[in-house]
Amino acid sequence: MATGHQGLKRVGRFWHYSLKVNGQRVHGSTRATDLPTARAVLEEKRKDLLNGQLNRPSRIVTVRELVMEWLTVNKATFSKGHWVSAECALRRWVLPQVGALPVKRLTTQEATVLRAHMLEEGCSPTYANNTFRTLNAIVQFAIRSHYLQAAPFRLPKLRVQRKPRPVVPVLRIKDFLASLDRQARNRHVRVLVRVMIGLGLRESEALGMRWEWFNPAERTYTVGKAKGKEARVLPVPDWLWCDPCSAADPERMGVPC
Repeated sequence: MATGHQGLKRVGRFWHYSLKVNGQRVHGSTRATDLPTARAVLEEKRKDLLNGQLNRPSRIVTVRELVMEWLTVNKATFSKGHWVSAECALRRWVLPQVGALPVKRLTTQEATVLRAHMLEEGCSPTYANNTFRTLNAIVQFAIRSHYLQAAPFRLPKLRVQRKPRPVVPVLRIKDFLASLDRQARNRHVRVLVRVMIGLGLRESEALGMRWEWFNPAERTYTVGKAKGKEARVLPVPDWLWCDPCSAADPERMGVPC
């Protein structure tokens, strides 16, 4: 069994490297027990020597190690839902397929195979796109952390056919509300839908309604808490004000404003 290779020598269990660039000699242990990994470490050391970065520790980071570091760093800044969603996608799809790869070997070919596997297993194109958006964020984190000099892969997003939003024709509004009243188990839903139709409120704005924002004298409603943080004064249509399901009266209106 060979115990040497150009620039490498086996000492005990580990391969040690020795190289010289521009008169500067560097040697040490690669901490690798297999020759392919030792060769990769040797090339990293050679690059560091050429770039004058020998004082900075260099190591080969796997995709799994990088993902774990990224999740740890961002756990405190991401919302719980965002973090759980990202962790689940990475654990379920990315790590089993490419987790053992050195991050520099996560090539476009490897990424293409990973995405094809996800689609074959039933993932939607949208879910695959979201997973790779997360993976791209991790690659950018690796670049900022000096694990990579550039992204090792580029993969265009899958084209997703957008579904048109369902629209209720104006002439069918009464039928729609009547059907809603029959099927909605929660009386608050009947109120919120009417307010969203009558005032054009966003869902979050309807859920955040307040009694004091109604003006009975002028029959207006002020959106005091909106997505864009702007206060909007909206006229309340007569049909909405007088509707028994959504009249702006705490004793009649079903929403606990």
